Amino acid sequence: MAKLSRQAMKIFLGEQKVCRLATADRFGQPHVVPVWHILLDGDLYIETSPSSKKGLNLKTNPKLALVVDAGDTFDTYKGVMIQGRVEFVKDKKMLVRFREAMAQRYFGTSEHPGYKYLVSGSDPLLMKVIPEKVVTWDYSQKK
Repeated sequence: MAKLSRQAMKIFLGEQKVCRLATADRFGQPHVVPVWHILLDGDLYIETSPSSKKGLNLKTNPKLALVVDAGDTFDTYKGVMIQGRVEFVKDKKMLVRFREAMAQRYFGTSEHPGYKYLVSGSDPLLMKVIPEKVVTWDYSQKK
C-alpha cells in the first residue's frame, strides 16, 4: 500500500465532498457524522450550528478526528484520516469565502434554495481543522 503525497492528499480532499467527523461529548461518548468540507488556502474548514451536537461537543472539547475515503474495490480504495483539533474562526471575511466556496461546490450557485436554507441560521460556527496527525492510504498504487 502506498501513501498519498501531500499534494495528492490536497487534491483528493478537494475532489471528495463528504467527510466523517468524529467528536466526543463531555462524557467521552463518541459522535460521528458526515459533514461537508471546504479547502481554502490549503486548510480544511467545516461549518455547523453552534447548537448542533458536533458544535456543542467541539466547543467543550476541540479535539476531532475525520476520515475522507473513496473506492469501491480494494484496488481503488484510498483515503485520509486526520486527528487534531478545531480553531474557531471569527473572521467574517473568511466566513464569506467559505460560504461562497460551499455554494459553488455543493449547489452550483448561492441562489439554490438548499444553500439559502443552510445559511439562514444565525451565529454560524466556522472551524478550521488543525491537523496533529495525518494518515493516508492508497491501494490503487500497489507496488
